[in-house]
Amino acid sequence: MSARDNPHVAALREAYRRWRDTKGGCADEILALFDDRIEMRSVLTPEDVPSQLAGVHRTRAEAAEYFAALALEWEMVDYVIDQFIADGEYGEDVVAIGWCAWRHRASGTVVETPKVDIWRFEFGKATRFTEMFDSLAFARAVGAV
Repeated sequence: MSARDNPHVAALREAYRRWRDTKGGCADEILALFDDRIEMRSVLTPEDVPSQLAGVHRTRAEAAEYFAALALEWEMVDYVIDQFIADGEYGEDVVAIGWCAWRHRASGTVVETPKVDIWRFEFGKATRFTEMFDSLAFARAVGAV
């Protein structure tokens, strides 16, 4: 199935558009894409960066805590996803590629970074989500290194 015809890509394209338009103010809409049991991973580890943003979140409620921490600690400057790649028999695997910029509220440091999100959908809901970005720049902004 091509990315153009993929219902998961269509849902993500709209979700990312709203995420950008609201400057990250629509976390509930992102959470609505998640299954109750989601494996949400960040490249950050709690050992390296002590934050609710680091590590693995295994439920929609834990993912909601991640988004609450993100809104508390960071201010979105911009967020652009300009490429989607879909794979799998039913297009259940989707990679979103772009870039984003965030301002750390405490330090004022702006981090601009490439952004890659890897999604896995089952029965219409996201069951896995992995985000990748410049974790060193993030750690520097929060004073972890």
